[in-house]
Amino acid sequence: MSRKIDKKQLARLRKNAEALHAKDEAYKKASDRDFALWLVMVLVAAFAVRLFLFEPVRVSGDSMYDTLIHNERMFVEKVSYWFERPQRGQIIICYYPNHTSTCVKRIIGVPGDRVAITGGELYLNGEKLDESAYWEDLIWGDMAEITVPEDCVFVMGDNRNDSSDSRSPLVGPIPYSRIVGRVRSVIWPIEEARKV
Repeated sequence: MSRKIDKKQLARLRKNAEALHAKDEAYKKASDRDFALWLVMVLVAAFAVRLFLFEPVRVSGDSMYDTLIHNERMFVEKVSYWFERPQRGQIIICYYPNHTSTCVKRIIGVPGDRVAITGGELYLNGEKLDESAYWEDLIWGDMAEITVPEDCVFVMGDNRNDSSDSRSPLVGPIPYSRIVGRVRSVIWPIEEARKV
């Protein structure tokens, strides 16, 4: 037995359906706003992490060969230098004076250190530096002794004869303010992942 709906009941059902649909539209708009707000917060958080804490950086060139290979991706952390000064032997990402792109180099000298190159050998504070862990050749060209200024580091690429670094008068010692962070590891390609 079928029941007939009169015009009054049909109008009431239509009105109820429209009210439900209006609530559904309001919910959808609120949901879209919530998602947009969530997305903005995630992007701001990701930007803040990359700006202040750590970031992946690609090796460009052969100046750090064979410690770091062209196109490898490195994990660079930016927090430790807030609490401690850079140390000899650490690998850093920095900006050269008057440059906008970053470079990766090893710290050779810290404030007050005397650095010289004589007869193809690197000297630190008057003593020949043992570089056998990352360099086994003679360095081309001599460099008169310089003293690393306060709040600066003297950097060199591990591939000594294929690196533009603090030996160049156009670069010189790097101020702490130009250091981006410390290279902690290679993260890509995954089969080459390692601490540095």
